[in-house]
Amino acid sequence: MADSNNTLLQSINPNKRLIFQPTLPHNFNPNAIGENGESVIVPDKAKAESDKLFKNHGFNQWASDHMSLHRTLPDLRPSLCKSQVFPKDLPQTSVVIVFHNEALSTLLRTVHSVLDRSAPDLIHQIILVDDFSSIKGHDPLKKYIADLKKVILVRNPKREGLIRSRIIGYSRATAPIVTFLDAHCEVTIGWLEPLLDRVHQNRSVVVCPEIDVIDDKTFQYRAGSSGDIRGVFNWDMKFRWRLTPSQEQKRRNNYNVLFARSPTMAGGLFAIDRQYFQEIGLYDSQMDIWGGENLELSFRIWQCGGQLEIMPCSHVGHVFRNVIPYKFPKDAGLTINKNSVRTAEVWMDGYKEFVYQRQPYMRNIHFGNITERLELRKKLQCKSFKWYLDHVFTDVILPNESAIAKGKVRNPESEMCLNTLGRPKHAFLGLSPCAHEGKTMIISLTVLNELAMDEVCFDVSDHQSGGKITLLDCHSMGGNQFWSHKKNGKLQHRDSGLCLDRGTGINPVMQPCKDVPSQIWTFDNYYPNVKPRKLN
Repeated sequence: MADSNNTLLQSINPNKRLIFQPTLPHNFNPNAIGENGESVIVPDKAKAESDKLFKNHGFNQWASDHMSLHRTLPDLRPSLCKSQVFPKDLPQTSVVIVFHNEALSTLLRTVHSVLDRSAPDLIHQIILVDDFSSIKGHDPLKKYIADLKKVILVRNPKREGLIRSRIIGYSRATAPIVTFLDAHCEVTIGWLEPLLDRVHQNRSVVVCPEIDVIDDKTFQYRAGSSGDIRGVFNWDMKFRWRLTPSQEQKRRNNYNVLFARSPTMAGGLFAIDRQYFQEIGLYDSQMDIWGGENLELSFRIWQCGGQLEIMPCSHVGHVFRNVIPYKFPKDAGLTINKNSVRTAEVWMDGYKEFVYQRQPYMRNIHFGNITERLELRKKLQCKSFKWYLDHVFTDVILPNESAIAKGKVRNPESEMCLNTLGRPKHAFLGLSPCAHEGKTMIISLTVLNELAMDEVCFDVSDHQSGGKITLLDCHSMGGNQFWSHKKNGKLQHRDSGLCLDRGTGINPVMQPCKDVPSQIWTFDNYYPNVKPRKLN
């Protein structure tokens, strides 16, 4: 990092470059809807049309269609990022964007954001891969991009899915670095240079930008975490965001502009050396559509000598949808599970048994021939999955050591049990008769002293008597989610000092700790050989 005086000196050095600063479009209107990443409010007269379009793509297409394709965005980078200086000879990149039945406005806004906010000498080409789209609206695309000299359109003659389509896009890439983006993204100022510079420094490093959120309903642009989270996985083979552990923060010296090492990637947005990608085997082409390929590539990068990083100085927005708006050629769950099983069988060694224990039906999924991928692992002399857990995902909790106690949590006097009631996150914890059965009553006291059901934890932010318990994502950092419990005794919240009381209504509440029956709780099962783990 450089201070302002050094930046001034280096900016006139012919061997250095500053972050590319885009210019506003000639017809820029600061009062147009969505500018500076602001929310779009759908007028009452357009709500019926907006609701109809929402079903087509899983986001507010009306809002997207009515915004400028060149809309401005806030600069959400940490302040130190803005004075960065980079080598003049950064390599160029080919940008690959795969789409299937994508709204034309979001696709074109992705393209224009790359062209508008990237130094022209760094963008070699943008390769659009149309994965056999079936909806109307893409016919104008070829005509539209005819004036965009760096944009290439490739159309698949049959549905290939995201994974094989990315391989197709890669095959057309000719720049030294390939950058993959999803078709509903918007890049921000300074997004590209940090990615290219890091790969230029070390060709075996795969880098991801900080992923910001573009709201699916309003298209508001919201900041990501700037290095505070990284990607992990759970034993259901799902990608998850988790807070960066203390040892990684210590390595970064709490410097929020340095790269953060990440055990896994979300998969949609990353940059990689083109030749290195070929050397480590591209994607597993026997995987179908999408799902699981991000974990497979993440494991392979780490186990085979590479490194996966998130760059807090690179910000890219992504529209996160709650539904999949298009159809899979086969059942979506079966497709994704097949990909996950291929990943487990090739890369996870004996730890794959934890996956099958969590989801026994996956043992019977036909996952195809993996001989070629096993030979690739042998050829690359890749390390074991135990090495990955020991050196990369060091704060992983194995299923056989995850719980100090587990099962129904009952208040013996009332025979009422804690129950999440299938409520969404941010709802309150409930109660129900213990005679009832259901997954929503199976709760764990984890080795991190959390009360959790799967990945939802009991959180107490209201430290007043009578406060309710909120269901939130587990963050594994203690605080409002840290509980203490002795067998057949109280459940005490550490930060507030209060105890869980069954209360008098449908929700348990926090009360001053007393020796009263309403504060006695017992789990179905206790595991005395499992000990609490120190927080990272």
